[in-house]
Amino acid sequence: MKPRVKIISVGPGDPELLNQKTLNLLMEKKQIILRTSRHPVSEWLEQRQIPFISADDLYDCAEDFDALQSSVSDFIWDRARKYHEVVYAVPDSSTDRTVGALYRKKPENGEIEVIPGFSYADYYLASCRGLIGTSDIRISAATDFIESEYDPSLSLLITEIDDEILAGEVKEHLSEWMDDEEEIIFLDSGNRMRTISLFELDRQRSFSHLTAAAVKGKQFAARRKKTFSDLLKIMDLLRSPEGCPWDRAQTHQSLTPFLIEEAWETVDAIEENDPVHLSEELGDLLFQIAFHTSIGKSLDEMTIQEITTGICEKMIRRHPHVFGNTEIGSAAAREDNWEKIKQQENGIRTFNESLRHISTGLPSLRYAEKLIRRIRTLPGFSRDYSEIISAIVSAAGSLKQAGFTGKDKSALEGQLGNLLFLCAELACCTETDGEVILHRTAQKVIHEFGVKESESKKPSESPERLTFNDLGVY
Repeated sequence: MKPRVKIISVGPGDPELLNQKTLNLLMEKKQIILRTSRHPVSEWLEQRQIPFISADDLYDCAEDFDALQSSVSDFIWDRARKYHEVVYAVPDSSTDRTVGALYRKKPENGEIEVIPGFSYADYYLASCRGLIGTSDIRISAATDFIESEYDPSLSLLITEIDDEILAGEVKEHLSEWMDDEEEIIFLDSGNRMRTISLFELDRQRSFSHLTAAAVKGKQFAARRKKTFSDLLKIMDLLRSPEGCPWDRAQTHQSLTPFLIEEAWETVDAIEENDPVHLSEELGDLLFQIAFHTSIGKSLDEMTIQEITTGICEKMIRRHPHVFGNTEIGSAAAREDNWEKIKQQENGIRTFNESLRHISTGLPSLRYAEKLIRRIRTLPGFSRDYSEIISAIVSAAGSLKQAGFTGKDKSALEGQLGNLLFLCAELACCTETDGEVILHRTAQKVIHEFGVKESESKKPSESPERLTFNDLGVY
């Protein structure tokens, strides 16, 4: 016979709250397994001389929650194989993690039936529903909650806070979004509720698997910390008829200079090695992304879900060594594989097509470097350091010999372009970022100018008398 497990929700243990189907299963006196005998339903069963066993011994020897779930599910399936059918009673089948483990470890011929019933969550929601004031409520067992993302805009019921250690972990997770003094609702095993401050959650007198806490959701304006979803809502509000006229007037094209500026200010913050400044600049850059997303949504061009789905799918495709079975050794091999996948996605068939596919919207130095790096993959173009230096000296010599009279600017631009291109090639050869180091050098000039200016005390040392040599540019 097939091993079968029937799962029932016994809620807080009050038999008057159990539905008839659940009561019938219990009264049939089949093989009944309680997740824990530390539940009021165990007393009700004993009074009626209904035999049962529990998984309490497994709780005592389990190293962690994952091991516990695994051992409980193994125990239940072993009993189901022996007796063909068992009834497994949990406080709430919708949140109990051992139920999930039962499904994961179900044998091929095994069967699971979940009996609809009065859940543990129903019990407490009936009590705190008026205090929460919304139907948009997330319900989560404490062990699941501490491992999940928390959306502070949703009201929350956290169940099965069965000891002060778990209560402390719940408090810590909530404190990422709430102040310690903010109020939450504490519900004990007798369904008595009281309002406490968050910092008091793990300081209550007693805990059991029937202990719960409820947190009222708050909109972004009322919260100290905000989410990415909040940013999108703020952006949509700014561009709404009730928002800001300037924000409503912007287009993808008008915002392009701001996007570039914020990207470079982020680079500056990275160069400063200042995490606080970097966090601020990343926020400004993220705002630009939210701005373009809002514009795209209003024009039916894109949504944030399409954007995130697109980039997630791209990363999965381009990392087959992470998300697939492809074996790739070195970093260089991974980079080559990335380019191959990219070319396949874009329908690139020739090397020239791959060069033309490099974005011309990049800053000129960055554009040249990407072009050079791709060309240097060909054997005949991988010049070494000394060869590039010789070419630079030769190009500089040609410029010096030709001179500049102002009459033949196009010839000068051609020679100067060659020299700049050679400098970009040198950056590639030495595995440095020409765009960044040129930016850094410009900042160094500004810094040195400030130092020299602050040190000048005589008219002969005024800024007008400084040269690039004085600023360290030789």
